[in-house]
Amino acid sequence: MSNIKKDKQTGRYFFVLDAGKDQITGKRKQLRRRGFATRREAQIALANLQLQLNQSKETNFHKAKFNVILNQWFEAKTIKLKPSTRKNYEEQIYYNILPYLGDRKMDEISGTVLQNFINALHKDRGLAAATIRTTYGIVSEVLYKASRKGIINGEILDDVVLPRESSKCRVWTSEQIEAFLKAPSQILNLTRHFIGFNISVQTGMRMGEVLGLTWDNIDFENQIITVSQTLSKIETGDEYGLVDGGKTKSAIRTIYISDSLVESLKEHKHLIEKERDIQGSGYSKLNLVVCTQNGNWVHPNNFRRAFKATINQLDIPKIRLHDLRHTHATFLLEQKVNPKIIQERLGHKNVNITLNTYSHSLPSMQLEAAHKFDVFS
Repeated sequence: MSNIKKDKQTGRYFFVLDAGKDQITGKRKQLRRRGFATRREAQIALANLQLQLNQSKETNFHKAKFNVILNQWFEAKTIKLKPSTRKNYEEQIYYNILPYLGDRKMDEISGTVLQNFINALHKDRGLAAATIRTTYGIVSEVLYKASRKGIINGEILDDVVLPRESSKCRVWTSEQIEAFLKAPSQILNLTRHFIGFNISVQTGMRMGEVLGLTWDNIDFENQIITVSQTLSKIETGDEYGLVDGGKTKSAIRTIYISDSLVESLKEHKHLIEKERDIQGSGYSKLNLVVCTQNGNWVHPNNFRRAFKATINQLDIPKIRLHDLRHTHATFLLEQKVNPKIIQERLGHKNVNITLNTYSHSLPSMQLEAAHKFDVFS
């Protein structure tokens, strides 16, 4: 903005144009022009300068390096990101994006450049399809916003081919779930963390939610678990810590649990109380369900190792720890539980996410639904 004024000493007109912050350097700029004989001359000069300024901004953006635009986007994005999510974004940007696109000028980025970037992640780096899609999701969001400002042509995003993810989740059958839940009677030195695996397969809770669960979150009488905090990566390096809230707003939820899980939790609570009594003041006050012998939180890597060691001793297929969540959802779908209920148990934002994630279970249900009409033949 600028107001044209008259210099009382010289009788000539002048203006100071506030050009705002430089969108590359972030520094504020002011442009001064003076010596105009009439207000009309000053108005024409001001209009021309504003036009030049707009053209200059566009040129600066086009010649800016991608890492500058990416950094501006990330600074704005971090306002609404949890520390653990921000850490994941930082790792994606540092390891998977900047080495390939960071020094590229915006007007150099084309569909071919983006495809070569994807190919390098896939063929040279050997990254998983899911990781590549996550990485490209960041790049495409930055470029989409740039296209809306006219910096690039958004059509370059249309023809990029991404590696296909396997849509089939690795899950256990009902018989395999039963065999797993009978592990306490099958394995002599069963890990103390088995209760966490039991919770996961019977509730669909995420690992961080299970490791952040406290005894205050369990209502034994009404058979309800409340998810209200998670064990997540925090800002300082790769350290973990307990964080209030969930992965998303919908992750804060209540989950009804079975009689068998209630009994397992009560048995585990007796173990925890004994350990607390023995250690006295040296016992942690975190009040965690899944914990070390002194009550502290369990590192996710140790939790995963304990799960792997457990299933290696059972005659059931090897799956990832996170697949217990998939197993929970798939089992309920096969038992004809309303997808809306499953969505609420899993903490998905909406039911479409649930249906899309577990679409592999739907064909058999579709066939069964079709056979319902056989009663009329």
